[in-house]
Amino acid sequence: MTDSGLKDKVAIRMYRGILGDCFLLRYTEAGVTRHLLIDCGVLQGEKDGKERMARIVDDVHQTTGGVLDLVVVTHEHHDHLSGFLYEQARFLGDDFHIGELWLAWTEDLNDPQAVALHARFNKAKVALAGVVGLCDSVSALNEDARIKTVQGLSAFIEPLADPASKDKRTTIEKLKDKVGSKAIRFLEPGDVVQPAALQTLKAYVMGPPRSEDRLRKNLPSSGAGKEVYMTSLDDAMALEERTLRLKGVAALDVDTPFARPYQRKTLDAQKGTYPNRANDDKADSVEQRYFSHENQWRCIEDEWLDGAETLALKMDSDTNNTSLVLAFELPDGQILLFPGDAQVGNWLSWGDQTYPKDSAPAEPAPLTRDDILARVTLYKVAHHCSHNATARAAGLEKMHDPRLVAMIPVDADVAKGKDWKMPYPDLLSALQERTRQRVVSGDGTPANEIKAFNDSPTDPNHPVSLSYGADDLWVEVSIPY
Repeated sequence: MTDSGLKDKVAIRMYRGILGDCFLLRYTEAGVTRHLLIDCGVLQGEKDGKERMARIVDDVHQTTGGVLDLVVVTHEHHDHLSGFLYEQARFLGDDFHIGELWLAWTEDLNDPQAVALHARFNKAKVALAGVVGLCDSVSALNEDARIKTVQGLSAFIEPLADPASKDKRTTIEKLKDKVGSKAIRFLEPGDVVQPAALQTLKAYVMGPPRSEDRLRKNLPSSGAGKEVYMTSLDDAMALEERTLRLKGVAALDVDTPFARPYQRKTLDAQKGTYPNRANDDKADSVEQRYFSHENQWRCIEDEWLDGAETLALKMDSDTNNTSLVLAFELPDGQILLFPGDAQVGNWLSWGDQTYPKDSAPAEPAPLTRDDILARVTLYKVAHHCSHNATARAAGLEKMHDPRLVAMIPVDADVAKGKDWKMPYPDLLSALQERTRQRVVSGDGTPANEIKAFNDSPTDPNHPVSLSYGADDLWVEVSIPY
């Protein structure tokens, strides 16, 4: 497939109107236009999200002719891969041919560290699913601010497999089976790779880190979850135990603080109906001690909600830290940075290795993180421009190229409905300053964005240009090189 308008240009198409990532790159080499799809998803439960995603996949198919030379999935969050799930009949069927699939090392189930990571993630996912499911039967929980946090963050997590379904594979596993092992690459930090179909485009793999300390580093601030690995089995097991007990199901292999003869169910104690009640000394005084109004302040029955909120926050952040981070280098040295939803630990790890990480003395000197960031001319803003997914000193402030453009996959109305500050005002201001207002958003006003690019062109002779799809389904940035 050839697009004559793309000679010496790369086009980066961002799909709009969703809180999710879906980017289609068009790149022409030797007269043939190649297509790279980086993520394809929308937030779980977003109104009309499935319908919007169907239109997006229609456009991807029409643009590419059904041939995707490379598909990249950055990490296992619903808002980055649900398009492959909702439209799996097309992606996994005959509508699309996928030449290659790039994944982070964290998706290699022959890798012991990745396997351990998945086991912990799955344990946390089951525990959080139990909390969300409990809300259906205990309606009062829905009003608790901590539970609202859990419910909101659960929208990013891929749903558990339907118990009634025989197919228990995750979306990524289905994509792997579609592509075949020979066309899958599991990428490591410090790798320098090229798409199989291209000779003049390469990518520096900057994350996710191998270091457990980096993977644990979520926030540069204090708090209950600071630098605590989100997949702590203690957190997950404690949360699962609590939700099972609230459902009236006995949890397994969990110690209780009292021997069985002295255990009493809360509801039975309140009703005075438990067995052997007559054998308890001063039973009435015990019940008074626990259930009287003046002693309510001493009760800790809902403290488990703090654990649920903390676990949800840590799972969200640490999944983000497993994001595959790619810096694509154009023939003239410009860099297109796609960091997924990388958070602090991932960003900081980029300086832990050179690119490539191993090079012979006779080869050109490897690049450093600073070398790469200094040449970034397009930054796909991480995690919908949230407060904790773009490093300042170790990231944005090192992007010195005056041609810098930023793309933000965000729908502020959806985020506002969940009390999320996306885009985060301070970061948005910093991006606007750094790019001289050349920022496009998933919910931006086309006329205003075009004006900003016209008022401050990236180059007087060969500026970056913008175009928009029908009904503003997408915005496309075309970068000359």
